Amino acid sequence: MTRQLLFLCLLLTTTAFGQQRPAPAKLTRPLRAFMQATPSPKVAIQYGNNPQAGHYAQAGDAKIYYEVYGQGRPFVLLHGGLLGSTYEMHQFIDSLLRKYQVIAISTRGHGKSELGTAPLTYEQRANDVLAVLKATTRDSAIVLGFSDGGFAGYKLASMYPERVRKLITIGASEVAAGQRKFNFSPQQA
Repeated sequence: MTRQLLFLCLLLTTTAFGQQRPAPAKLTRPLRAFMQATPSPKVAIQYGNNPQAGHYAQAGDAKIYYEVYGQGRPFVLLHGGLLGSTYEMHQFIDSLLRKYQVIAISTRGHGKSELGTAPLTYEQRANDVLAVLKATTRDSAIVLGFSDGGFAGYKLASMYPERVRKLITIGASEVAAGQRKFNFSPQQA
Protein backbone atom coordinates (compact mmCIF):
# COMPACT_ATOMS: atom_id res chain seq x y z
CA MET A 1 0.00 0.00 0.00
CA THR A 2 2.78 2.42 0.89
CA ARG A 3 4.65 1.66 -2.34
CA GLN A 4 1.51 2.24 -4.39
CA LEU A 5 0.87 5.58 -2.66
CA LEU A 6 4.48 6.64 -3.12
CA PHE A 7 4.38 5.63 -6.80
CA LEU A 8 1.12 7.53 -7.31
CA CYS A 9 2.55 10.70 -5.69
CA LEU A 10 5.70 10.43 -7.81
CA LEU A 11 3.64 9.96 -10.97
CA LEU A 12 1.40 12.96 -10.22
CA THR A 13 4.37 15.19 -9.36
CA THR A 14 6.26 14.23 -12.51
CA THR A 15 3.19 14.77 -14.66
CA ALA A 16 2.42 18.15 -13.11
CA PHE A 17 5.95 19.49 -13.55
CA GLY A 18 6.32 18.08 -17.04
CA GLN A 19 3.32 19.86 -18.53
CA GLN A 20 3.88 22.78 -20.87
CA ARG A 21 2.25 26.04 -19.87
CA PRO A 22 1.45 28.75 -22.40
CA ALA A 23 3.98 31.57 -22.45
CA PRO A 24 2.70 34.85 -21.01
CA ALA A 25 1.91 37.60 -23.49
CA LYS A 26 4.91 39.72 -24.38
CA LEU A 27 4.78 43.34 -23.26
CA THR A 28 6.39 46.08 -25.25
CA ARG A 29 7.10 48.01 -22.05
CA PRO A 30 7.46 46.82 -18.45
CA LEU A 31 4.55 47.20 -16.04
CA ARG A 32 4.58 49.30 -12.90
CA ALA A 33 2.06 50.79 -10.44
CA PHE A 34 -1.63 50.22 -11.24
CA MET A 35 -0.55 47.84 -14.04
CA GLN A 36 0.32 50.78 -16.27
CA ALA A 37 3.09 50.69 -18.84
CA THR A 38 5.98 53.03 -18.24
CA PRO A 39 9.07 54.35 -20.02
CA SER A 40 12.42 52.75 -19.27
CA PRO A 41 13.90 53.44 -15.82
CA LYS A 42 16.57 55.63 -17.44
CA VAL A 43 14.02 58.34 -18.24
CA ALA A 44 11.44 57.73 -15.50
CA ILE A 45 11.22 60.37 -12.76
CA GLN A 46 11.46 58.91 -9.27
CA TYR A 47 8.19 60.34 -8.00
CA GLY A 48 8.10 60.43 -4.22
CA ASN A 49 11.89 60.74 -4.08
CA ASN A 50 12.69 63.70 -6.34
CA PRO A 51 14.85 66.33 -4.58
CA GLN A 52 14.25 68.90 -7.35
CA ALA A 53 10.46 68.81 -6.82
CA GLY A 54 10.24 67.85 -3.14
CA HIS A 55 9.17 70.08 -0.25
CA TYR A 56 7.89 69.74 3.32
CA ALA A 57 4.95 71.39 5.08
CA GLN A 58 4.58 71.33 8.86
CA ALA A 59 1.22 69.84 9.84
CA GLY A 60 0.78 69.56 13.58
CA ASP A 61 3.38 67.15 14.92
CA ALA A 62 4.64 65.91 11.52
CA LYS A 63 6.39 67.16 8.41
CA ILE A 64 4.40 66.21 5.32
CA TYR A 65 6.40 65.59 2.13
CA TYR A 66 5.02 66.67 -1.22
CA GLU A 67 6.27 67.23 -4.76
CA VAL A 68 5.15 69.92 -7.20
CA TYR A 69 5.19 69.52 -10.98
CA GLY A 70 3.95 71.81 -13.75
CA GLN A 71 2.07 75.10 -13.64
CA GLY A 72 -1.56 76.12 -13.72
CA ARG A 73 -4.57 75.40 -11.53
CA PRO A 74 -3.58 73.29 -8.49
CA PHE A 75 -4.35 69.58 -8.76
CA VAL A 76 -3.73 67.50 -5.62
CA LEU A 77 -3.01 63.77 -5.82
CA LEU A 78 -3.58 61.57 -2.75
CA HIS A 79 -2.34 57.97 -2.96
CA GLY A 80 -3.90 54.94 -1.28
CA GLY A 81 -3.19 53.74 2.24
CA LEU A 82 -1.04 51.04 3.82
CA LEU A 83 1.42 50.40 0.97
CA GLY A 84 0.42 53.44 -1.10
CA SER A 85 2.96 55.94 -2.36
CA THR A 86 3.36 58.97 -4.58
CA TYR A 87 5.19 56.69 -7.00
CA GLU A 88 1.98 54.78 -7.79
CA MET A 89 0.44 58.04 -9.06
CA HIS A 90 3.10 58.50 -11.76
CA GLN A 91 0.75 58.12 -14.74
CA PHE A 92 -1.52 60.85 -13.38
CA ILE A 93 1.43 63.15 -12.72
CA ASP A 94 2.84 62.60 -16.21
CA SER A 95 -0.53 63.36 -17.83
CA LEU A 96 -1.58 66.31 -15.67
CA LEU A 97 1.64 68.33 -15.36
CA ARG A 98 1.21 69.78 -18.86
CA LYS A 99 -1.93 71.66 -17.81
CA TYR A 100 -1.93 71.82 -14.00
CA GLN A 101 0.28 72.48 -11.01
CA VAL A 102 0.34 68.90 -9.73
CA ILE A 103 0.82 68.58 -5.97
CA ALA A 104 1.57 64.94 -5.15
CA ILE A 105 1.41 64.40 -1.39
CA SER A 106 2.98 61.52 0.54
CA THR A 107 0.46 61.06 3.32
CA ARG A 108 1.44 60.89 6.97
CA GLY A 109 3.68 57.89 7.66
CA HIS A 110 4.27 57.17 3.94
CA GLY A 111 7.32 57.92 1.83
CA LYS A 112 9.27 60.84 3.29
CA SER A 113 6.38 62.13 5.43
CA GLU A 114 6.69 61.76 9.17
CA LEU A 115 4.15 59.71 11.11
CA GLY A 116 3.86 61.94 14.17
CA THR A 117 2.56 60.68 17.51
CA ALA A 118 -1.20 61.34 17.43
CA PRO A 119 -3.69 58.64 16.39
CA LEU A 120 -4.32 58.67 12.64
CA THR A 121 -7.71 60.03 11.57
CA TYR A 122 -9.20 61.34 8.34
CA GLU A 123 -9.60 64.76 9.99
CA GLN A 124 -5.85 64.76 10.60
CA ARG A 125 -5.19 63.78 6.98
CA ALA A 126 -7.47 66.57 5.79
CA ASN A 127 -5.50 69.02 7.95
CA ASP A 128 -2.25 67.63 6.53
CA VAL A 129 -3.50 68.32 2.99
CA LEU A 130 -4.63 71.79 4.06
CA ALA A 131 -1.11 72.52 5.39
CA VAL A 132 0.34 71.56 2.00
CA LEU A 133 -2.25 73.67 0.17
CA LYS A 134 -1.44 76.67 2.37
CA ALA A 135 2.25 76.20 1.56
CA THR A 136 1.70 75.98 -2.20
CA THR A 137 -1.33 78.02 -3.28
CA ARG A 138 -4.16 80.34 -2.27
CA ASP A 139 -6.46 78.88 -4.92
CA SER A 140 -8.95 76.08 -4.49
CA ALA A 141 -7.67 72.79 -5.88
CA ILE A 142 -8.94 69.85 -7.82
CA VAL A 143 -8.35 66.83 -5.57
CA LEU A 144 -7.96 63.26 -6.81
CA GLY A 145 -7.77 60.57 -4.15
CA PHE A 146 -7.22 56.86 -4.69
CA SER A 147 -8.72 54.48 -2.12
CA ASP A 148 -7.70 55.81 1.31
CA GLY A 149 -6.69 59.07 -0.38
CA GLY A 150 -10.28 59.32 -1.58
CA PHE A 151 -11.56 59.13 1.99
CA ALA A 152 -9.11 61.87 2.99
CA GLY A 153 -10.43 63.88 0.03
CA TYR A 154 -14.02 63.44 1.25
CA LYS A 155 -13.04 64.75 4.67
CA LEU A 156 -11.04 67.65 3.18
CA ALA A 157 -14.01 68.71 1.04
CA SER A 158 -16.40 68.53 4.00
CA MET A 159 -14.12 70.46 6.37
CA TYR A 160 -12.71 73.02 3.91
CA PRO A 161 -15.11 73.29 0.94
CA GLU A 162 -13.58 76.62 -0.10
CA ARG A 163 -10.25 74.83 -0.77
CA VAL A 164 -11.69 72.05 -2.96
CA ARG A 165 -12.83 73.07 -6.44
CA LYS A 166 -13.60 69.48 -7.53
CA LEU A 167 -13.18 66.10 -5.87
CA ILE A 168 -12.44 62.91 -7.79
CA THR A 169 -12.24 59.60 -5.93
CA ILE A 170 -11.20 56.21 -7.24
CA GLY A 171 -11.90 53.09 -5.19
CA ALA A 172 -13.32 54.99 -2.21
CA SER A 173 -16.91 54.11 -1.44
CA GLU A 174 -19.33 56.40 0.31
CA VAL A 175 -18.72 56.59 4.05
CA ALA A 176 -21.94 55.99 5.99
CA ALA A 177 -22.27 56.43 9.74
CA GLY A 178 -20.95 53.34 11.51
CA GLN A 179 -19.77 51.74 8.29
CA ARG A 180 -16.06 52.44 8.42
CA LYS A 181 -13.89 53.90 11.14
CA PHE A 182 -10.31 55.03 10.66
CA ASN A 183 -8.65 55.75 13.96
CA PHE A 184 -5.31 53.96 14.38
CA SER A 185 -2.53 54.71 16.79
CA PRO A 186 0.97 55.07 15.30
CA GLN A 187 1.79 51.67 16.83
CA GLN A 188 -1.14 50.02 15.05
CA ALA A 189 -0.26 51.66 11.75
